[in-house]
Amino acid sequence: MKRILTILFILILILTSAYGVYYFWNKQKSMEVWALVPENALLVYENNNLIRSWNSVQTNPIWEDLQNIEQFKIIKSNFESLDSLTGAKGALDELFRDNALLISMHVTSKDDFDFVFYQSLNTTAQIRLVENIEENIPQLKKSERKFDNFTITELKNNSNQVVFSYLFLKGNFVGSFSPVLVEDVIRKISKQEPGFREKNESSFKIAKFQNDAGNLFINFNRWSWFFKVFSDEANNHFLQIIDNFSGATFMDFVFDENQLYFNGYTFLNDSNAYLKIYENQKGGDITLENLLPARTALLVHERFADPARWYRETLQFWNQKETDFQKKQNSIADKYPVDFREFYQFMSGENALAMLNNNSSKEESDKLIYIKLNDKNEGLNKFNKLAEEAAKFNGDTLYYEFYAEKEIRELAIDEFPYWLLGPNFEGFQNTFYTVFNNFIVLSNNIQTIKTLVMDIETESTWGKSIKQNQFLETTLQESNLSIIINSVQAWPMLMPALKDNWATFFKENEYPLKNLELIAIQFSNEAGKFYTNIELNHYEQEIASDLDHFDVVNSTTLPAPITSKPYVVKNHDNGLYETILQDSANNIHLISNKGEILWTEPLDDQIISEVFQIDFYKNNKLQYAFATKDKIHVFDRNGIALENYPIDLGIEENILFFNIIDYDKSKNYRLITATEQGNIYMTDKYGKTLGDWSPMKLGDKIASIPEHIRIRSKDFMVILQENGTVNVMSRSGEMKPNFPVKIDDRLSDNLFFEVGNSFDKSYLVTLTNGGELVKLSFTGQMEEKSQLYMPTKETIFKIIPDATNRTYLLARQDLNRISLLNANSELLFDKDYLSREEMDIQYYQFASEKELIAITDRIQEFTYIYTKEGTLINKQPIESGNKVAMIYYGNDDLIHIYKCHGNTFSILRFNF
Repeated sequence: MKRILTILFILILILTSAYGVYYFWNKQKSMEVWALVPENALLVYENNNLIRSWNSVQTNPIWEDLQNIEQFKIIKSNFESLDSLTGAKGALDELFRDNALLISMHVTSKDDFDFVFYQSLNTTAQIRLVENIEENIPQLKKSERKFDNFTITELKNNSNQVVFSYLFLKGNFVGSFSPVLVEDVIRKISKQEPGFREKNESSFKIAKFQNDAGNLFINFNRWSWFFKVFSDEANNHFLQIIDNFSGATFMDFVFDENQLYFNGYTFLNDSNAYLKIYENQKGGDITLENLLPARTALLVHERFADPARWYRETLQFWNQKETDFQKKQNSIADKYPVDFREFYQFMSGENALAMLNNNSSKEESDKLIYIKLNDKNEGLNKFNKLAEEAAKFNGDTLYYEFYAEKEIRELAIDEFPYWLLGPNFEGFQNTFYTVFNNFIVLSNNIQTIKTLVMDIETESTWGKSIKQNQFLETTLQESNLSIIINSVQAWPMLMPALKDNWATFFKENEYPLKNLELIAIQFSNEAGKFYTNIELNHYEQEIASDLDHFDVVNSTTLPAPITSKPYVVKNHDNGLYETILQDSANNIHLISNKGEILWTEPLDDQIISEVFQIDFYKNNKLQYAFATKDKIHVFDRNGIALENYPIDLGIEENILFFNIIDYDKSKNYRLITATEQGNIYMTDKYGKTLGDWSPMKLGDKIASIPEHIRIRSKDFMVILQENGTVNVMSRSGEMKPNFPVKIDDRLSDNLFFEVGNSFDKSYLVTLTNGGELVKLSFTGQMEEKSQLYMPTKETIFKIIPDATNRTYLLARQDLNRISLLNANSELLFDKDYLSREEMDIQYYQFASEKELIAITDRIQEFTYIYTKEGTLINKQPIESGNKVAMIYYGNDDLIHIYKCHGNTFSILRFNF
């Protein structure tokens, strides 16, 4: 990559002696420049008017952003130097105008690639230009060597020891920073081997545009080599596809403001080409955008009109590429039994695979497969029958559960999508499925389907994203195969897979690379060839250090000082955000999104819990539920208490914790409270005591909010006690096998869940007061125990879940220093403060690379808002006497911060 576009320096390297050029010019028979390019090139760039292309790209936002990468910055500097050396009077334009310049790319080692530069020399004026360059660059040391009776000249830059090898070959200049690539060109000529053009002959028959930024000729079948340069972890089945993807591709490309377009045709030179699957198939657009989560990193989408033909071609391809694929598929079919061909009778001709950014420390990628059904009832019936047969064969009962009124089932056939759709759909040790509209959706993790339900409900999908929709509208609408990459979401998945040298490069150039945020690669069948579209959209991300101010959206002054944090709630009538506050007089207030006080109601005490929004009557009208030290309250959005509320539990001890549980998102709420003395009460939403929770006496102080988690349709109640006891019970209050577990340290409010597909692969994570990170499975087994660094005995440790409970950070406060660590206990940053009192820490992960951490010092009444790298937003804290709240508006890249200070409630905003 360090040599990726040094075309300018290459021209400097044309500085051979005038005599040598003259001799070459007169004594050798010239050869057309394309005849020099070896067959092993991955791609070749062609330009017949370099100076015009160079001048036109200088003000393009994409090119300007790429100047932040050192290698691209050098290109610009070298070009300007070269222009100066030649007199800056149009000499370079004379050299390149209507004169073919080629740049071919080749793999040179297991972790690197390089380029060969080819330039036709047609006139004596070009010789004089070379002389002028040679006279003005004295710091280059020149030497010569022989290879196969050809003279290779090598130029060594004494300042950086870079060596450039070149020769004049049959009327052309050929040069490279890799000597072996120059030797490859000589071998190609000496042995009269077929070259890149001969191997990709069909792509040279397409008419070329004259006013674009150049032409690209691509050999897709060589690109598995290219991927291996960057990573050792490339998927084998993916590489098998690439090895026989298509054949030759020719593309024009143009810069258009914040978009880079490549358009052309791909030809099937190989009868076993992967794209042959879509031959003679009509393509189409993407119709599942409302089902794609916003955190989708990679989408592979296919459209076809004839599912039976598509199945036959898919089976034929994998039979050729995968040893005994059909034999193994038939073995699976006989085992359960299942006829895979029957599934294609219900297919509508649209399939997709989505790989998601996990937003967590999980190693396995969350995946979703979408299959559009032409008959939803028949298709679902086929899946259900197979799920029942598989469970029966495995000697188990059929696993299913309802979540938000959707039935989710398990299809217990290992790697089922692999056998149904092909090996490129692998990675499904477990398969769970449900139906959305006319799509059956499969996932390798049941929690991913549940999260998809919530993403759709909260409109966190591609279909609700203005940016994503605008991008999809510009892409090819009649595509057979589309590969769409969101580089920002894919970044956390990409970085661990890169080889060390490339990981360093990507990290150093993170922002300009990620600014090419949306990428589409598409193929559409068209009369024996495939129209090909590659599109890159550029969105410049604002760097946190440039965020030097907040704008005030609105502010509201209350009669008394505000004592609560801002509780952000949603107006069910218009979907806008509103805020509940409480003041020192115990009054609660609902504030509109414009800062108006909608109503005020008195309470007899301070709120001690979160404010939960519930749908008490199951009519999509939301209410607000919370607890004070002795009562449970529920108000409607007009500030009127619901019938029978507030509920008084009739106990003398104070409520310490309060939570609302909805086991399966059916809105049959359970209210759970924990008292200071270690007693747990649970009632239904009408206040009726349930089971043994009247109370459940644990005998020691409760350390954290009682929590509920559902795994494989089983409900677990998790309660930590300060004495180190971990209680895991059923919803009826019966202790689960192997629980309680006693940890040899004190516990506080530190609890996080990692939900897998089974009890033994699902974990509760806690952090003891002494800094020991403990991970317990729900079978009661100690999965992990590790000690964090503890500088002093006063050190405070915390688990900081993100606002959506998808992942977490670890915090260590030692006197006035706070250190933030990721879930793998790796230090993110640490900061020093004036106060030594315990700080409030909040973590918001709005999207990949959209992460903020708020640290509130209640003594000094400041809140510091940082990026995950530790950059302070606004370069100074904001005034706030309590925790803040944040809302992310993805379509506008806006963050709203809700904060309270004294009597004043304010909403601030900034672009992020």
